[in-house]
Amino acid sequence: MWRVDGVLASTRRALLTLSFLGGVGAMTGIARAQSTASNCTSSSAGGAGDICRKAADIFAFLVPQVGVALAGGNAVLGEGGTLGGWGKGSVTLRVTAVNGALPKNVVPIAASIGGAVANDFGAARTFVPMPSLDAAIGVIAGAPLGLTNFGGVDVLIGLVEIPRISESRFDVSPRSSQYAFSYGLRVGLLQESSLIPGISVSYVRRKAPTLNAQYTPSNDTLNVSDFSLTANALRAVISKRFLFFGVSAGVGRDEIKGVTGANAIVNEGSGNIQTRATVTFPTMNESVTRNTGFVNASFGLLMARVVAEFGRSSAGTLRETLNTFGSHHANEAYTYESLGVTVRF
Repeated sequence: MWRVDGVLASTRRALLTLSFLGGVGAMTGIARAQSTASNCTSSSAGGAGDICRKAADIFAFLVPQVGVALAGGNAVLGEGGTLGGWGKGSVTLRVTAVNGALPKNVVPIAASIGGAVANDFGAARTFVPMPSLDAAIGVIAGAPLGLTNFGGVDVLIGLVEIPRISESRFDVSPRSSQYAFSYGLRVGLLQESSLIPGISVSYVRRKAPTLNAQYTPSNDTLNVSDFSLTANALRAVISKRFLFFGVSAGVGRDEIKGVTGANAIVNEGSGNIQTRATVTFPTMNESVTRNTGFVNASFGLLMARVVAEFGRSSAGTLRETLNTFGSHHANEAYTYESLGVTVRF
C-alpha cells in the first residue's frame, strides 16, 4: 500500500510539473506578442502567467520610487537664479533619498498553475538613495533689466550613482556600472541681486545606471533585469540669500519612464521528482507623470554652502496591480530629502 501511495504521489507531482511547464510555454508564446506590463493577465497562461504578473507588479511598484530619487528637487541645490554668464560655475555633491518601501514577505512566484493570483508582498520602509555630482556652467549673462538681468543661461551636467539596496529577500543593484550622466539647461527669468530674488526655469534629463531587481523566495528566483530608468524634470524655482542664510522653493513636473525584461527560475516537485524551469519574458514598460514641490535652506559663505532640501512628489495615476504591497500602492505619493554641499567659482 505504501508503494502504491508513493507511486500515486509521484504521479501527482509529475502532473503538476507538466502542467506548470505547459503554462510556461503558453505564456512565453503569448508574451512575445506583447510589449507592456499590463498584458500579464491571461488566465490560461498557467504558472508562467502568475510569474509574469508578479514581475510586472514589482516593476510598477519600483519605478516611481527610483524615479523620484533620480529626479530629486531643485536642479541646483539652494539656487533659483542663474550664475551670471561665462566663466562662472558651481559644483554640488548631494544625496537625495526617497522615503520608500520594498517587498518583504515570502511569496511563491508561481503560486498557481491556473493563472495569475493575488498575493501580498508586504512592504518594509526603506530609504531609496541617489547620490550625484552636479555642475552648473554659466553660458549667457542675460540682458540688463533694472537692478537685475533677464534671460541668463546655464548648462547643467551631472553624474548619478546608485548604491545597492536590500530588504529581506529583495535586492536592487547596478548591473555593471554604478554611474550614469544627466544634462539640461537653466534659464533665468530674474538674476538674484541684493534686493531682487533669483527666479529660473530648468529642464534636466537624468538617467539611472542599469539595474537588476531580484526577489528570492525559498529556492526560486525572480529577476526584473536590465532595469533602465529615465527622469525628465521640469522645474521653476525662486531663491533669496540673506547674509549667511538662503532659502529657495520650487515646483515641477516629472516624467519617469522605465523599461525592463524579466526572467524566473522555478524549482518544482519534491523527493525523486525535481524539475527546474527557466522562463524569460519580453520587454515591460512603465511611464508615470508626477508633480513635485520642494523647499531648500542653505547656510554658508558666498563660495561654499551646505544645503538641505525637503520635497514631496504627488501621487500619479495609481497603477492597478493584482498583487499588493501591504498598505502601499504603485505610483503613490512620496517624500524625499536631499543634503549637499555647493561650491561656486
